[in-house]
Amino acid sequence: MKLHDYIAGHLGRPFEWGVHDCVLFSVGWLEIATGRDYLTQHKPWSTAFEAARKVTNLGGLDALFDAELTQINPHFAADGDLAIIRGTAFVFSGSHVVSVGEEGLIFLDRLEAQYAWSHAPENKGTPECHQ
Repeated sequence: MKLHDYIAGHLGRPFEWGVHDCVLFSVGWLEIATGRDYLTQHKPWSTAFEAARKVTNLGGLDALFDAELTQINPHFAADGDLAIIRGTAFVFSGSHVVSVGEEGLIFLDRLEAQYAWSHAPENKGTPECHQ
């Protein structure tokens, strides 16, 4: 599946904790791109409180990404790489980052990303490869 197909498939889907939220959207793409299941041991959650507790127990969303991915300079992020902006997980796509908001998908300018992680498995442990 291509990233644009993945994004289009989520247009119009309502936000729902543990079903269609920012983490499941972003990591869902990561799982398609890499073939790895990153969240099995962390599921399920069905409320904002449960999601916040799980993220806190992990040390933060950035700690989950750091454990599995290579942090990179967001200016070098490729389509499909992940970002966190104001506590929300996003996927890079063209000139935007995309996530799930309360009203559906949200698109922000990619320049808003201060942190990014590469989804390319060959980059794990070699952040300089993305420059």
